[in-house]
Amino acid sequence: MTTNARSPQPESQRHDIADTLRAAGVAPRRVLELGQGRALAHWQNRKGLIHYERPSHHALSIYTQRGDKASRLVNGQAVSHGFPGAACLFPAGSRSSWLIDGPFEFFHLYFSDRDIARCAAETWDCEPEQVRLNELYHGNDPILAQSGQLLAQSDWQAAGQTLAMDHLSQWLLVQIVSQHSTVQQAAPEVTGQLSRRYRRLLEERIDGHLDQPLTLAGMAAWVNLSPYHFARLFRATFGCAPYQYVQEQRLIRAKAQLRHPANKITAIALACGFNDSSQFSRAFRKRYGLTPTAYREQAGIRG
Repeated sequence: MTTNARSPQPESQRHDIADTLRAAGVAPRRVLELGQGRALAHWQNRKGLIHYERPSHHALSIYTQRGDKASRLVNGQAVSHGFPGAACLFPAGSRSSWLIDGPFEFFHLYFSDRDIARCAAETWDCEPEQVRLNELYHGNDPILAQSGQLLAQSDWQAAGQTLAMDHLSQWLLVQIVSQHSTVQQAAPEVTGQLSRRYRRLLEERIDGHLDQPLTLAGMAAWVNLSPYHFARLFRATFGCAPYQYVQEQRLIRAKAQLRHPANKITAIALACGFNDSSQFSRAFRKRYGLTPTAYREQAGIRG
């Protein structure tokens, strides 16, 4: 699980579907808590019978490898079979049974009524009580399938990935509500850029919070936008996604602090929002081609 050593972390919330899998002897390969009950989990199941019995939360499942090994059962009979890229949506209170007949991998996104209500209200100005999620079993949704591949290829432990995955989860919520709920509206077009005032505000606020966890929703609230609109206007304004901008600013600050020999590398890492010195070192080398220690040596900086 990705954590930040300096700042309070999102509390881990119990998820009924994850508990059901654990009770069946399945352990998650990766888990990433995103805060406020949202979480991502990477699972690999091998064999067994699974019953999801009226979970208290919603869940999106995206199959990646060997999805054909999962079948949905109704009255003990298989009614659909999975495939790589298949998507399933389990609304809170739904019931379903599954037969697993071999190893396969899948991802879950856990989210709540609060997430759906906020997404509908902020993105479409829709009354939250009018939104109901539809059940989806082994659906063919190319956009969700591509998201599954992105999740599979991402290193959740890498610097900046918590914010990147938060970004992805917010985008997935828009896709879920627009395509698989009673809203049934396309995601709205977002054009233009942030005003100069908002751009300066964001630059100053982000600079002042680099040592703290930053979320897409939190940054969007600074300029009174929904995460969906904020992400698109931010990219149009700054030329990159919010998580990419934040990562670059952290590395720029860290590079400047490395020029002062009295600054310890671990202290620099924490002051710039990295979990630890090893995560900082990997991110720095990926960006600049050498480790923080090697950068100091090359620049002739001696502690």
